[in-house]
This record gives sequence, C-alpha cells and structure tokens, in this order.
Amino acid sequence: MSLYLLSIGSIALLSLFLYRFIFFPAFLSPLSKIPNAHWTSSIFPIWIWWKRHAAVESLSIYSAHQKVGPIVRLGPNELSVNSLDGLRQIYTAGLDKHSWYRDEFMNYGIPNLMSTLPHKPHSIQRRMISHIYSKSYLQNSSDLCVLSNVVVCKRLLPLLYAAAVNDSPVDVFKLAPAVGMDFTSGYLFGISNSTNFINDVSARRYYSKLRRSKLRRSSGTERASKEIEFICMSMCEAADAFIQTLSNKKNSPAVDLSQSAIQTTHPVVYSQLSCQIAVSQAHHHPSKSRISIVASEMLDHLVAGYDTSGVAITYLIYQMSLHPAMQDDLRKELHTLSPPLKYPLPQQYAYSDLPLPNTIDALPFLNAIIHETLRLHSPNPSPLPRMTPARSITLEGYPNIPTGVRVSTSAYSMHRNERAYPEPEAWKPERWLRDDKENGVEASDERRRWFWAFGSGGRMCVGSNFALYQLRLVAAAIYTSFTTTVVDDTGIEQMDSFVADPKGEKLVVRFHRVGG
Repeated sequence: MSLYLLSIGSIALLSLFLYRFIFFPAFLSPLSKIPNAHWTSSIFPIWIWWKRHAAVESLSIYSAHQKVGPIVRLGPNELSVNSLDGLRQIYTAGLDKHSWYRDEFMNYGIPNLMSTLPHKPHSIQRRMISHIYSKSYLQNSSDLCVLSNVVVCKRLLPLLYAAAVNDSPVDVFKLAPAVGMDFTSGYLFGISNSTNFINDVSARRYYSKLRRSKLRRSSGTERASKEIEFICMSMCEAADAFIQTLSNKKNSPAVDLSQSAIQTTHPVVYSQLSCQIAVSQAHHHPSKSRISIVASEMLDHLVAGYDTSGVAITYLIYQMSLHPAMQDDLRKELHTLSPPLKYPLPQQYAYSDLPLPNTIDALPFLNAIIHETLRLHSPNPSPLPRMTPARSITLEGYPNIPTGVRVSTSAYSMHRNERAYPEPEAWKPERWLRDDKENGVEASDERRRWFWAFGSGGRMCVGSNFALYQLRLVAAAIYTSFTTTVVDDTGIEQMDSFVADPKGEKLVVRFHRVGG
C-alpha cells in the first residue's frame, strides 16, 4: 500500500513538474505565441544564459530579431523587443529596472541612479541633479569653460603636439578614458580635487588595471571594487573640504574661481548632490554617513564618464583615421569657429578664448561624425532590462504579458535597423546630413527615433549632454590641429558586453601636425 501511494505521489509530482515547467510555458503561457530565439527558449533559459556567458548576447539577440521579427522570446520569462512602439511601451512607460542593475551598479552598499530599481524614487532623485547636466546650464557654465581649457588646451593638446613632433605613436585607447576621467571628475569635484590621468601615466595605468579587473571579473575583482570606491571617496572628501573652506570665508560667494592664478573650479555636481540627495536620502540609510550616500552617486557618474568616453573617443579617432578625406572636410568646418582651436595657442591666450559651446554644437558635419560613431560603436550596446508591471501589457500585438517578465531593448539592435540606417554595418556620417523622404517620413526623423546611444524616457543617461559636449570639443580640438593615421588596430572589434571596449584593448595611432 505504501509503495502504491509513493508511486501515485511520484507521478503526481512529476505531472506537476511537467505542467509547470514544460507544458504551461510552452503551450499555455501568454508568452507561448511569441516566436522563440531558440527551440528551447520557451522552457529553459539555457540558450540566453550561454550567449551571455560566451559574450555574444547582443549579436545573438539581433540575429534572432532578423529571423523572427520585432519581438522574440529569449527564455521562459524573458523577451526582447526591437521596435519604436516596444521602446515606448518599455522605457517611456516607466517600468521598473531588473535586479541586475542592483547587483552590478551598487556602490558602498547604497543605491544610486543606476542601481535604483523602482521608477518613482529614481525620478525624484533624478530631478535633483538633472538641471546641472542640461544643455543650457553646460553652455553657460564658467566652471565648465575653465575645466575645458585645462583638460583640452593645457593637458591633451600639448601631449599630442609632443607626440607629433617626436613622431611617437599614441595608444588612443589608453589615453581616451583618461580624457573622459579628467573631464568628468573635474566637473564632479572641481579641478583641484580631481584626476589628471592625461599627464599622470602611473595613476592612469593603476586605475585602468582596477577597472579592467572589475569589468572582466578577473582575480582580485572585489579588491579592485574596494580600491575604486576608495579613490572616489578620497575625491569626495577633498571636494567636501573645498566647499567647507569656501563657506568659512565671508566673501566666498563673490570669489570668481575662473580668474584665479591657479586654475580651479567649484565641485559643481558634488555640491548639488550634497545639498539635495544626501538630505533626502539620509532617512533611507540612517546608518550611512552623508558623504557615503553622495559618494555612491558620484562613483556612478565617474565610472560612466570614464568608460563611455573612452570607447566613444577611441572609435571616433579610429574611423576618422581610416577616412583622411573626412578629416579634411571636418577641418574646413572647424576653421569657421571663432576663435579657432588651433594648437600651439597664441601667446595672449586667455581662458575665455574657447569657441562658444553653442557654435561647436551647431557644426553639422562634426555632429554627424559623432552620431554615426555612437550608432555603429555604441559604448553600451547591451540590452537594458526592465520588469513588466503588476498590470498586464501588450507588446507588438501580443496581449496579456503578465507581471514579472524581463523585457529589454538594445542599442546594438536598434542601431542596425536597415530602414533607418541603410548599410547599417558601414560607418557613414553623411547619412546624418540627408533630409530625403521615404514613404512620407523624413529620413532624419527616422534616424533620430532609432538612435538609442543614451537610452530614452525618464531613465535615459542623465549626462548625455555632458558627454556630447565633451566629444564635440575633443574631436574639434584634435582635428583642427592634427591629422591621424592608424599604426596598429589589431583587435579593434568591439566586445559584446555592457562596456564595449576593443577586444585587443588598444588602438595605436600616429598624430601629424597640420601643415607640419
């Protein structure tokens, strides 16, 4: 009798298992009618897990979309969408982030904009700092003007000029993140409290080693994370002391740091965060110090500036080096700027002598080069996962998508839409200059809608305007005074990862003086 009952129980458990994990997801689930990326996708997540482990996730998802259409089932509880309507449903509608963000981007054990999962607290926190990253604020910031002069005219251009004079090749991939780090840390913490990775090669190499260890999850990842947090905290403490020193001086509000004999600037972002975020977040983390709460957010911005700027500058210089005629065309456009960005600088050069940001922003060919580089070589091409809400939703005509489904879109797939970007694997800046119409839709509008380098909706990159400002200025400064040629681009293909560095982790380029 007991054996009989045991057999019945085993059969019941097996039947329940088969129904729950095979029959229901494959045939009865609201997701069952959605095309699968692989024949196992409806019942096992092994296919997408393996693609992530093998570092071919973005390419594999794009290939699946090419085969089955704008929506594809990656696993029993995971979907990918590659359409404008799907983009609006997932990202403009304010769906909460997947727990992956919390696992990957938490700093000091404290949430920040990147690692905050619910939409509402993220929205509240974002509004506290978004104005200091707005285009109008950046274009009128005296602090950013001084910072730009220091980073570009006092650090970067002299280094490149010396390399050109000495005919010394430059590993752009090693230098480009340093430019991003100096720009970002200078805006966050003020020049006197920030990095000088362009000139301090040993510090640059040390940080690069730490960052690679963390990104690649190699041995010492935990130690590297702690070291990076320590570096950021040191800059936070320096900025905090800087602010305190100014507040102790009665006339500090009248002090114009941009005219100081020693070039320095206010810690723009740190100051704002200290006043806003720390106060509002303190009750959520009573055991955490004020500076730790601010530091979590600061490190998020710092790492983003380092990683994404490095990739974008590297591939911009790479593509321009392959197209010397485009260098000439860009230089003609850059010569319309007043004053010019030509190096060496005139003897009477002043810190207000940079071209106005809005004049650089208005250069069509420069913008076309930057947008095409970010399209083809997106620094962050991977899927950005969200979770479906408590109410069911409809995606691409498939109704009743239940709560708790992982859904995502990727820049890699968006940027290879052949209608918006004919010959999507080709680097063609001229595509951004055309206003031809197709089926009554302006091509420029179609390109803009599918461009997703910074995400979209309420969670799009808060520093997008800062990133574009930096890219425009750096590209303009380089190609006003130099031409570039590739020396070694072995392994220039991008990694299929969240930060898409070159696989060879190098790009060796030779800089030549214009007219030299």
